[in-house]
Amino acid sequence: MFLVRTTDILGDMLKLILLLSPVYVTLFWSITLHTNRVKGSEPKFFLGRFMGIACLLFFSHMLYFLPLPGLYHYADPFYHLLSLLVYPIYYVYIRLLTVDRVFDWKKHGVYFLPALLLFLLYLAGVLLMTKDEHLDYLYRLLLSGEKLRGIFLYQKSVYLTCRVVFIIQGLVYIWLSIRLVAANKKNVQNYYANTSADNLDKIYWLNISLFVTIVFGIILSLIGKENFVSDEKSLILPSVIFSVTLFVIGWLGNIQRAVLTESGDQFQDPVIERIEEEYEPDRLEDIRKKIKLLFDEGKIFLNKDLTIWEVARVLGTNRTYVSSVINNDFKQNFSSFVNSYRVKHAKMLQGNNPDISKQDLAEMSGFGSQVSMKRAFDNLL
Repeated sequence: MFLVRTTDILGDMLKLILLLSPVYVTLFWSITLHTNRVKGSEPKFFLGRFMGIACLLFFSHMLYFLPLPGLYHYADPFYHLLSLLVYPIYYVYIRLLTVDRVFDWKKHGVYFLPALLLFLLYLAGVLLMTKDEHLDYLYRLLLSGEKLRGIFLYQKSVYLTCRVVFIIQGLVYIWLSIRLVAANKKNVQNYYANTSADNLDKIYWLNISLFVTIVFGIILSLIGKENFVSDEKSLILPSVIFSVTLFVIGWLGNIQRAVLTESGDQFQDPVIERIEEEYEPDRLEDIRKKIKLLFDEGKIFLNKDLTIWEVARVLGTNRTYVSSVINNDFKQNFSSFVNSYRVKHAKMLQGNNPDISKQDLAEMSGFGSQVSMKRAFDNLL
């Protein structure tokens, strides 16, 4: 009897640890990211909101599994709302990292509409049940396979719709995030000289971590959380996966900075750009000569914060013309074009002073860091 009781206690402790693990991870990052808000850290602050939503989601998840039915009765509608909000909120976070400067309800609120609509439909079903009916539905009818009627059939239909939408959201938003990051990387290399590839790579790792989270989320959604109630050991794998991936997302997000490409005339109509190029070839040729002069003699590439807009400003033209010339005439993006000059300059400095340190060489050649310089040298090999 004592052995059985001890085994039960250890089993309960294991279940509690597994259920609390993702709660602690998301709570930690939510507090860290929310208390680290400074100018330019809007993406971090918004990721803190994502972690806060995830924390509440896993907390309600814990109420279901402990089980604490009296409390979960009130949390159940919000559990479904939170589960349908996590992916749209994460996508908005990626947008804030890449193309949007601030969160705007008018612009981004549309992503949350499916979650809010299904929440209201689910909440209506809960309110039409008594507390005992709702708990009987959650802990017995969903598992029994009985044929449901009336309000119970309605509630299960909304529940299944929530699961389907959750799966669709996961697939759609990871696809959108991957596309956005890929397009952003291409744009950044066309507009900035020091592209900080390490910073761009962190966004890829954020997406990879999210992809793992989504895959397991979809698998668990297909299985249904109610099928994990009877065996606490079945919670080990999802608990470990979610805790690790969410910790990685929080850590990467905390050291990640925005890589925005929105500036100046970047979003000029492509039709207008094409007309300008076709009807003003002499102007493009003139700009090509001025760019060569600016880089060969003006050595503008020594400015480590150089952007294509700065080059356009010095030349008295716009980004469209400069980008067109560099892409079409020199067959390079802006970053590789500028760095080719920096590499030549660095080689000249090193030839004149073989003992120069790598840090001094990077700074005197216009690179943002030794890492950027090494990457530029490697790319030109």
